[in-house]
Formats: sequence, structure tokens, C-alpha cells
Amino acid sequence: MRRIAWSVGGLAVILATAYTGYWYYLVGTIQKEMGPWVEARRAEGLDIKWNAVKIGGYPFAVRLRFDGFDVAAVKPIPYQMHAADIAFSSAPWDLRHWHFSAHDGARVELLLQSAGFDAKTLDGTVSVPIQPGGTADFAATGLAGRGAAQGIGIDSAHVALKQPDSPPKTDHDPALLVSFDIQGAHLRAAPAPFGTTIQDISATATIDGTVAPAPLPQMLDAWRRKGGAIELASAHLAWDRLDIDAQGTLALDDDLQPLAALTATVRGQNEMIDAAVSAGALPEDDAGMAHIVLNMIAQQGNDGRRQIQLPISAQNRRLYLGPAAIAKIPTIDWR
Repeated sequence: MRRIAWSVGGLAVILATAYTGYWYYLVGTIQKEMGPWVEARRAEGLDIKWNAVKIGGYPFAVRLRFDGFDVAAVKPIPYQMHAADIAFSSAPWDLRHWHFSAHDGARVELLLQSAGFDAKTLDGTVSVPIQPGGTADFAATGLAGRGAAQGIGIDSAHVALKQPDSPPKTDHDPALLVSFDIQGAHLRAAPAPFGTTIQDISATATIDGTVAPAPLPQMLDAWRRKGGAIELASAHLAWDRLDIDAQGTLALDDDLQPLAALTATVRGQNEMIDAAVSAGALPEDDAGMAHIVLNMIAQQGNDGRRQIQLPISAQNRRLYLGPAAIAKIPTIDWR
């Protein structure tokens, strides 16, 4: 028994020594390859910078902690992110998948800095290589809008991105798979009878078409002219008593204004009509007839609420329920 104990103990020491050697070898390789790896990513349109980095995590992780971390990309959607303090960690035996955390917050800017958010916390996972076939998963809390999103607050948001396994070969091939879920979106103002908090917005979609770096209006126009579109597999909106589930296609017209062709199930259609009247998008004289028509075609859903199924479309800066225009869509100034 004593001989067996010594043998097992000796084997454990050998394995621990070998693993320790492997961990330090791995860390040394990462330190040596970080610079060339960043340069290779920069050639692909992904720019990563930092002020300082510390490597640790022994024995069961490899942890890279960055001070003054910045990342910017021009495709598939232009964005920038800055975190004063962010850590990436991975299992030593699986360096393809990394978890990151910026508990002191981060700043994210989208579409060439036209809009952005400051987040109190940001964490998630990312796979390497990032493209093609790569994935990224982000969760953020306490978001405050900047730029075009100024005055908008979000309690929490979750975004998942996936690059197709093969790069798009034509302008109509999928360039990015996206899903998101936003809880508690606080608006600057809202038409009566709605409150200024949207309880839930979620969607799963595919962005088709290539995006070329350029000032935002030119970038969107080039994407539109090449047939760029968003294929909405599913979307959900919960706003007070209004509840919508939809699917369809989103795009931009010649003036870079929204186009939509959706099929939707709507619960709370009366509140939607009231909001259109409050916003001045629907004459009050027409509201009564709209209420009558929508209530006539409404049916009882599985949850006991009355619901209608009909097409929702957007064109010429008008929002349509079936053939009826119910709201004007404000002009978007992409500058």
C-alpha cells in the first residue's frame, strides 16, 4: 500500500509539473503572438488597441486583463467599443472560446458613431477566429443613449451575433445572423395612451448584403442599391397593453427611409389606434371607424385576449395596418 501511495503521489507530481510547464508555455506563446495576431486582424478590418495588459489565471484559466481597451470594426456592421478595464478568460485547453467582462462599464458606438450607449456593465463570450463562422454574445445593463439615441435608457440588453460559415458570395447572401432581447426601454416621450417604457423588444433576423466602409448615408445607400435587406424571422413587442408578434422583410427606399412588409399578430389594437390619434397621425374622425373595423375582424387568442392577424407595411413614410394608413413615420436624418 505504501508503495502504491508513493507511486500515485509521484505520478501526481509529474502531471502537475507537466501541466504547469504547459500553462507557462501557453502564456509565453500568447504574449509572443498577440502583436502579430492584432496586425492580422487589422488587415481584416478589425482594429484592437490597449494601454496595458496583465496575464494570469493559473492554474485553470488563461486571463488577459486590459487597461484602456479599444476595438473598432467596419464590417459586418461598423462599431466601436471602449472599456477602461476589461478581462478576457479562457480554459487553457480551449482557446477558441473566450469570456469577457467589463464590470466597470463600457461605451459602445454604432454605425460610425451616429448612435451609441454607455453601459454600466458589459459581459459575454466571443469565439476566435471572429470571422467567418465566429460568434459573439453580449449582455449589458444600465444603458444610456448617446448621439441619435440620446435620452433613451435600457435596463438590460442581450445581443447574439453569428457570422455565416462561408463569407457571402453575392450581395443577397446572409452577412450576419442577429438576435437580441431588450428589457425595459425608456423613451423620451410616448403618444397616449402608452407610457414611456417599452417592456420588451426582441427579434431574430438575418442581415443580407455586404457593407462597405463609408460615411453612414453613403454606406446605407450602397447597401440598399446592392439589394441589402433584413429578413426578420421573428420579432416581438410588448408595450403596456399592446403586444405584437411579426415576421417579414425590412429595407430602405431611395431616400433611405424605412420600408417594411410584415405579417403580424396584434393584441391591443385599440391602444394602437388611440396612440396614432394622440400622435396626430390619424384624424380623430377616422379613429371610430378604425376601432369598429379592427374589432370586427379580431378573434380570441389562446390567452383569452382579442387579436388580429394582418399585414403591416411601411412605405412613403406611412405605417399601414392592412390597407389603412394609421401613422406617419418621422423622417430619419442619417447625418
